[in-house]
Amino acid sequence: MGTSVKITARIPPALAAEIDRLVNAGYYSNRSEVIKEALRDFLVRKRALIEEASDEEFVRLAKRTIEPLLAEDWESEADEYWDKITGVRYEPEV
Repeated sequence: MGTSVKITARIPPALAAEIDRLVNAGYYSNRSEVIKEALRDFLVRKRALIEEASDEEFVRLAKRTIEPLLAEDWESEADEYWDKITGVRYEPEV
């Protein structure tokens, strides 16, 4: 593997548990692989926007997408969905 960059992100506990389930079931070797595949999928679906936009336009569009999320203080309907899943406790790996 080439050079990589470490990124920290906050996610709901139930979503973290789902990632861990995929790893524990052997579908992925670790959490990073799950997250990288999810990001690749996201970028493939957004490819037209990315390829058609100039660098400045891409940054402007990305900010327009990200700023409302930041304004919500990391709370969103998507997070609420995962928060409502009951019976899932997340225990971080030690």
